[in-house]
Amino acid sequence: MKEKLKIIIKEFHESSLPHLIERHEIFDLSILSSSVNKVITIVGPRRAGKTFFLFQIIKKLLRQGADLEDIIYINFEDERILPMKADNLQLILDAYFELYEKRESPCIFLDEIQNISGWDKFVRRLNDRGFTIFVTGSNSRMLSREIATSLRGRTLTYELFPFSFIEFLKAKGIKLEKNAAYGKKRHQITRLYDEYFHCGGYPEITFVGDESVKGRIVQDYFNAVFYRDLVERYRVKNTELLRQWLNALITNVSSLISFTKIENDFRSRGMKLSRATLSTFAGYVEDIFFGFFVEMYSASTRKRQVNPKKFYVIDLAIHNYLTFGFSENRGRLLENLVFLALRRRGHPVFYYKTAQGYEVDLLVKDKGKGELIQVCHDLNRIDTFSREKKALVSGLQELGLTTGTIVTDHEKRAVKVGEFTLNIVPAWEWLLTT
Repeated sequence: MKEKLKIIIKEFHESSLPHLIERHEIFDLSILSSSVNKVITIVGPRRAGKTFFLFQIIKKLLRQGADLEDIIYINFEDERILPMKADNLQLILDAYFELYEKRESPCIFLDEIQNISGWDKFVRRLNDRGFTIFVTGSNSRMLSREIATSLRGRTLTYELFPFSFIEFLKAKGIKLEKNAAYGKKRHQITRLYDEYFHCGGYPEITFVGDESVKGRIVQDYFNAVFYRDLVERYRVKNTELLRQWLNALITNVSSLISFTKIENDFRSRGMKLSRATLSTFAGYVEDIFFGFFVEMYSASTRKRQVNPKKFYVIDLAIHNYLTFGFSENRGRLLENLVFLALRRRGHPVFYYKTAQGYEVDLLVKDKGKGELIQVCHDLNRIDTFSREKKALVSGLQELGLTTGTIVTDHEKRAVKVGEFTLNIVPAWEWLLTT
């Protein structure tokens, strides 16, 4: 194993780092030179670009004067070192220091570390010795449970999702200048927005032109998530029930999910299950970043728990390539897109229900302040606009806010309703500022 690790370490040092699209920097690298001694953890779904994000960090370190031989990079999906046990992890350092006797404190990048059971003790020991460590993983339980307990507050954790719209534009060669929404690139941006809306933000798909190939790639992603991340990891025996549950979620993005209704529907089809099973499956779905369940906003924990939750999938490509409902679901897909942009900010997101029963699609909490956002694909119908306006104004009034946002497909204007201002903005323009 040590000889294999020597080959992998040396191979990395003798290879060129790949060309990459620079992602939004989700944390400030200056923390590495501060007195804060934390393990930097990057978590997120499969194929979101976590490996290339590590390469982006490495490139920045090199630009700041680091030597590539002062960096250890190990990908724990490399079949040459699998299966590896936690007891073998020390061999990484042994192999490195046998190769570079005069080096003292390398910066260590451990990619997809969740594949090694018991990895946390090794990382904690390295952190105790003062090493700079980056780890990535595709399982959010690594974030919430294992890191919280095993690393005992020694980590800073960050989420990486598929491309945002701005990153998608960058990947397509669009350099955004100030006020790009009004400039000559406006038509390019709106055209690419339509592509982003349909194809999503998975980095690999962004560079594929053939629609059938894109569809196959997304299907492969789904299969990997289903079999490796769910069935194998959680030892799910009733795979057909799990598949039907995922299909129900994908089909009903941005919709309220009632476990009772799902239970009754499945039972009517002869599938035995309980709400407890659905709740467990829902936890798995969030654990692996397949999607998110969003609660209704309330100061009461019980009300948040007993009310139906909304489901949003991690990327629109999963819905658009794996279902047949793109056209009729355009409004709900737009809401899913807006949610993902808000979720990237890292602030809590809810949906809001007024005392009169009106629903506002999204409420984001930032530094104690609330922001209400209604999402509507098309406001051309008078009754539609009246309904959306009434719900938003009612929410603003209850929360003591004066300004709300309605995100649409193409419309842009500001509407005054008494003391309230409703900013109606096209999604592509809103995404450029989020």
